Amino acid sequence: MIQQKSSIFPYRLWQIGGSVVLAIAYYGMAEISRHVASTPQNVTPVWPPDGIAAGAVLLFGSWIGYGVLLGSFLANFWAFRDPTSFLSLVISTLPVLGIAIGTTLGTLLGSFLLRKTTNLHHPLERVPDVFKFLILTGMVGPTINATVGVACLALSSKVPWPAYGTVWLTWWISNVSGIFIVTPILLSWGQFIQKNRYPIWQWLSSEDSENLPHLQQSPAKSSHLRFWLIVESLILMGLVILITKVAFGKGYHLEYMLIPTLIWSAFRLGQPGATLLTFIVAAIAIIATVNGKGGFVSEDLNQSLMQLQSFIGVITLTILVLTATIAERTQAETKLRLAFAELARTNETLEVRVQERTEELNEKNTTLKQALQTLKRTQLQMIQSEKMSALGQMVAGVAHEINNPVNFIYGNLAHLSEYIQDLFRALQLYQQHYPNLPQVLHTELDQLELDFLQEDLTNILDSMKIGTERISTIVLSLRNFSRLDEAEVKAVDIHEGIDSTLVILQHRLQETSDRPQIQLIKEYGQLPLIECNASSLNQVFMNLLNNAVDGLEESNQGRSFPDILANPNTIWIQTRQIDTNQVKIIISDNGIGIPKEIRSKLFDPFFTTKPVGKGTGLGLFMSYQIVTQKHSGNLWCESTVGKGTKFVIEIPIKAQRIA
Repeated sequence: MIQQKSSIFPYRLWQIGGSVVLAIAYYGMAEISRHVASTPQNVTPVWPPDGIAAGAVLLFGSWIGYGVLLGSFLANFWAFRDPTSFLSLVISTLPVLGIAIGTTLGTLLGSFLLRKTTNLHHPLERVPDVFKFLILTGMVGPTINATVGVACLALSSKVPWPAYGTVWLTWWISNVSGIFIVTPILLSWGQFIQKNRYPIWQWLSSEDSENLPHLQQSPAKSSHLRFWLIVESLILMGLVILITKVAFGKGYHLEYMLIPTLIWSAFRLGQPGATLLTFIVAAIAIIATVNGKGGFVSEDLNQSLMQLQSFIGVITLTILVLTATIAERTQAETKLRLAFAELARTNETLEVRVQERTEELNEKNTTLKQALQTLKRTQLQMIQSEKMSALGQMVAGVAHEINNPVNFIYGNLAHLSEYIQDLFRALQLYQQHYPNLPQVLHTELDQLELDFLQEDLTNILDSMKIGTERISTIVLSLRNFSRLDEAEVKAVDIHEGIDSTLVILQHRLQETSDRPQIQLIKEYGQLPLIECNASSLNQVFMNLLNNAVDGLEESNQGRSFPDILANPNTIWIQTRQIDTNQVKIIISDNGIGIPKEIRSKLFDPFFTTKPVGKGTGLGLFMSYQIVTQKHSGNLWCESTVGKGTKFVIEIPIKAQRIA
């Protein structure tokens, strides 16, 4: 499938030279096969020249079929010539010419059918094309070759007609085996050379290889991997030769132990390396079998050849299908990477176009442009920001709505207490001046238990006063948490924000049916007022304290109530000033801790270890953004599995940059 024209020689001269080279290669391989792989019955179980012919036609085109014709004629001429006289020599040449024509027609037909059905694609890159290659080129083509060749031998009385079927089958199988073994090597290495048009030593030091996708790394790492690839190739080759020698030389039936090794080579060395090792295995198996060694040898020659061909067919089919599958996967990954790269380039181009159009707008659109840029930078933060903003608004609204009736109740409790005391004094005066009451009134007053009522009503009023004061404190904490009525940056007391957050999370700290109350230890240092965005910083405290409670509850799984009571859940909150312009806030717990492999991902957006529906994976990400970007501070995590987790916040006392 490679059409090349030389810039030095004319195209016709290039074709003649290529045909001659193919004829020499065909003839040379035929002679080697006869001397190395011929049985005592003068039968060659594999005919590699046909594999060379098929590979050459598929690589270079039908024009090189002249080389197939010449090579086949030379290979068979020396085998079937009759030199007794010139006439006998001419007559013996006729069947040889017929065999050469049949070989050429079969090769061209198989290649033509494969090209048509694969749309000129490389036939070993896809699994369907592999089967088309094996059937059309590997089986249909040799059918023409064997039919014409054996017919020519029968017509020239070199083969008796009753033996036509047996000779035809042996001929056909040997041609099929030659194509199965040799052609994949030529095709895979031809494609490899075409894609890598530089010497092998340059390829070994290059930064990329489509045939070996696992080498697509950084230059330093790629060079290291290529060195080990060479070592691995030598190991694989030595292992294949060793197993083959043991299986066919020592008589141990280990032939199919070669399949895992070949599969290994398919994954690590790609199609060129795997087909080369397959050829080595097949060559050793053929030589051993024709010399009476190995597990395929039997008394019946045809049975031995059939077993040998079955083995060759199995390993060839396995490796070709596997390498084609790997090639398909590699191509899919490459296309996916290219698609992503193209998408990135498109996005970059789109951003440039948008920026150019935006620059053409007048000054009134500047604000909109900045808003769009801010939206692009904060698109991952919007979900959590909206959530926390809604929470702050809800908290502020609830605090406002509760504050008015609570103030009304609290303000009227003093008057109500005064009025009740006046009523009790009036009742006492009435009893002093009218001691002799009717019996019915005495009975009613005894039932009312006036003395108890007077005492308990006073206690009730005191309890109501304490309750309204507690509600007022909670409302103040809620307002401190939301901070909606304050400027974005303001000097505030950090401890107020932490305490307000704890008020909101009080329900999570209280005792439940599964565990005792979570102990809270506050170790506040002397801190000055901090210039910060109090509302967003309160969100950070909320996220970190929520995570601490979640970690403690997860550590309680499998523990009994008394066990937790003996080793209570504890949260520590520590604050201190570390220098003239830095304060540190530490929130730690004695929960299960966080593994090291997870700690590096804690502040990534959408990363969460909680079940679906329990967390969005934005809490710590937003906290990190608030501390580092809005307050120019730092936030990190320290944890020991089984002992607990510590989150450390460092922020400046004086605001430096508000994003």
